[in-house]
Amino acid sequence: MVRIGFFVVLIFLVTNVMGQINLSWKVQHPVSKAWFPFGEKGSVQEALIAANQLPDPFVGMNENKFAWIENYQWTLESEFILTESEINQFVELDFPSVDTYASVFLNGKFVGETNNAFVRYRFDVKDKIVLGKNKLKVVFTPPIMYQKPRMAKVGVTLPAPNDVGTTKVAPHCRKPQYQFGWDWSLRILTMGFWESAKVDVFSDNKVLANYSNTLELTNEQAISEFTLVLAKESEGSFTWKSKLFGEQALKSVNKQLKRTETLLNPKLWWPRGQGEAHLYEDHWVLQNENGDVIFEKDVRFGVKKVELVQEKDQWGISFQLKVNNRPIFCKGADYIPDDIFPARITDEKLKNSVKTMLDCNFNMVRIWGGGFYPRESFLEACDEGGLMVWEDFMFACAMYPGTDEFLANVRTELEQQIPRLASHASLTLFNGNNEVDVAWKNWGFQKDYNLSKKDEVLINSYYQKLFKELIPQTIRAFTKIPYEHTSPLSNWGNDAFYNDGTQHYWGVWHGTDPIEDFGRKSGRFNAEYGFQSFPELATLSSFSKPADWKLDSPLMKMRQKSYVGNNMIAKHSNLLYGKTADFQRFVYFSQLTQAKAVGIAVVAHRTTFPRCAGTLYWQFNDCWPAPTWSSVDYYGRWKALQYEVKNDFKDVTIAARIDTLGKEKYVLISDIPTGFLCEIEARIYDFQGKVLDTLMCKQAIAYPHSVELFPQELKAYKKSDFAIQFNWKDETGKSCERLFIHEQFPGKPTSGVEPRVVIESLDILTGKGVLRIENETILQDFWFASKEGKVLMEQNFVHFLPGKYRIEFEFEGNVTKENCYWFYH
Repeated sequence: MVRIGFFVVLIFLVTNVMGQINLSWKVQHPVSKAWFPFGEKGSVQEALIAANQLPDPFVGMNENKFAWIENYQWTLESEFILTESEINQFVELDFPSVDTYASVFLNGKFVGETNNAFVRYRFDVKDKIVLGKNKLKVVFTPPIMYQKPRMAKVGVTLPAPNDVGTTKVAPHCRKPQYQFGWDWSLRILTMGFWESAKVDVFSDNKVLANYSNTLELTNEQAISEFTLVLAKESEGSFTWKSKLFGEQALKSVNKQLKRTETLLNPKLWWPRGQGEAHLYEDHWVLQNENGDVIFEKDVRFGVKKVELVQEKDQWGISFQLKVNNRPIFCKGADYIPDDIFPARITDEKLKNSVKTMLDCNFNMVRIWGGGFYPRESFLEACDEGGLMVWEDFMFACAMYPGTDEFLANVRTELEQQIPRLASHASLTLFNGNNEVDVAWKNWGFQKDYNLSKKDEVLINSYYQKLFKELIPQTIRAFTKIPYEHTSPLSNWGNDAFYNDGTQHYWGVWHGTDPIEDFGRKSGRFNAEYGFQSFPELATLSSFSKPADWKLDSPLMKMRQKSYVGNNMIAKHSNLLYGKTADFQRFVYFSQLTQAKAVGIAVVAHRTTFPRCAGTLYWQFNDCWPAPTWSSVDYYGRWKALQYEVKNDFKDVTIAARIDTLGKEKYVLISDIPTGFLCEIEARIYDFQGKVLDTLMCKQAIAYPHSVELFPQELKAYKKSDFAIQFNWKDETGKSCERLFIHEQFPGKPTSGVEPRVVIESLDILTGKGVLRIENETILQDFWFASKEGKVLMEQNFVHFLPGKYRIEFEFEGNVTKENCYWFYH
């Protein structure tokens, strides 16, 4: 089966009003009845922290002090003033995000209710406003209090293994699922506004949003439909002026203006590494029939064709994405919310995350389905950089209702989110849910929740209605971007399971597989796999004290949210690098172990194309500081894994292919769309730096392709320890190098003279420093960091041949010569 999507543009939320008022709030404590500031956005929890009513939940065991908030309704109040001219115009309350169950009152009159954190609510309050001061009240009801009396309507107990509350309401709530507790997150059910609520005052009409959809695409032309969404229905005519397409007179239908345009010989949007991520630039002006400008905006859009190929082949059933008719090997990670408090996530942080992904050679990011839909700033950065977006709908690891009421609520969410998301050039794939189908078929829900056959039939029907009917039907009404109902399509375990569709491989972490099985067990598209590690000392110090730094301390046991526990990290790091009683060194070993595990998988996946068409590791980021699967911790500090994938994801790289530890194969990998001739030199050293051999070859490499290097020549060295340094030139002629350590017994300490490590300079004005290293024997996985600040390096956790090195680095925060540290082995 081949699914095809044609595509364009960025959506822009726009404002063209005579007046817009950002509302600031106060909140009342439900017990003490005291009022205290809330601000323009945030949550009840954040307001309590700011008012010193509660401590930082990220520190120590403070998360336990937040549970009581779920048991009370919370009242927020705000005021705004309207002039005589304003009250004679259109007046609406605009709530971009209400989290989640709220009743809204204006001047003592009921306005409306909200019940979906993923929906933008607008309320016409023309009949409730008064001249001068207006009083607005919003009453928030916590999820359990709201849903408990309503759950019986569903007719069955819905499995919700990641809801750690006594009453499991997560599946009933259109709210981020990770906030109910996850195996990498604390439980905090926020109530409030992720974005500022506003009062909009406008005289005629306004444009709320614009989006577009490519109807047809050939080499000769692209036919696209552009849409403007109006605040009010209008019988009058409008003039839509476009710098690219000219002027057109239109009338609105269902509050929408649509125009269809043709681009001749279109320039296509390509993923990073495949070509230019081209975006067209246009300028739009909308005038009413009186000639008044009610909307003006610079817009950008991209044009591409995307196909999802799912066909039976010699291995099983494929899962291959094609962009502009070219098969793309997808490289990246799964992205979770950046904070337990969504309102704290800044546009700058989102853009920096995308920059890190692109700097580390990602071409895809998967937005995981237990969080929330991405913001415009994130998607715009993906558009600009050529980062493909796999977008889950917000359903994860539970069974969901399929009642008419629930589906109607979800339909509103979909009708807002799908056209917004699909209008971005980067949006490449829609996915119905995370692990709902595989959980239902393999996790024992039927027994654990005492479900009858009748219950099973009902839950199956709910799944069918939501993920196989409502969502795909709504997608098709807006776009041709491909959709699959779930990920993964196949469970891990049985060897045959790896031959069909998407795979979430958890045989090492959740099973008993050896770490080498990351290199042996590859799905057709690996959408999840990973291994945990601890964050570095500066991050540990943000929530714990040195007295807590042991695996069996109450704090570390509580901080570890995975049921597998910290012992799984210790098990594999002990096997790879040996036991240590030094917790700081254990942290270092944990990060090396994580990098080794995921690195083994990445290289295995890339070298088995076309059987394997994608590798997305779990997970890129964190929502709080803790031991997790992330490659970048909560404070943005790179773990060893982030440096590893930066090298392993390069479009042209040489990597170690590992099926068995100590028996590496070295492979040249290329994702460059055109073939080229690669000249390679390999020098083999002993651990004292003596050159044992020099190997040379010229290798023609096509797209996408991998080839083993020097298989016969290296046989003579496989029974001894050695270092091998590869030097080559990529397709641009740029010189590249990479050093590998080959050990018969990986993890044993390297004997030799202690290296001399000196911080030569630290300039606090520029945030730059220089590190000097002198070593007489091989240095393995040299890691440089700070106990307080953040160190940023081009490469870290790196091997060094014997020699003298001068390394430049950047830093943020309190970095001094005294608080810097380093590890090696």
